[in-house]
Amino acid sequence: MCGTPCRQVIRLTFSKFDVELSENCVYDHLSVFDGDSDQSPTIGVYCGKRLPQELIQSSGSTLFLAFVSDSEDNGRGFVVDWEAVDDVGQ
Repeated sequence: MCGTPCRQVIRLTFSKFDVELSENCVYDHLSVFDGDSDQSPTIGVYCGKRLPQELIQSSGSTLFLAFVSDSEDNGRGFVVDWEAVDDVGQ
């Protein structure tokens, strides 16, 4: 079963990002996993105010995002769009 049509992958684009900055993103952070759970391979862990610059794209038809926040310093959050694109590797 595919989360998108089976020959497509998911691409994320961030337009805003403001999450508490900490060394190694140990407090507030957004983790992106290449699959359908937090047990899937990690694509990246993001925090701070800089938009993620690298291409964030799944290798298959699903991505899993997990946001963690504590009750201390807070940012404004993030805005992310996703799109299903043809997997040129197939």
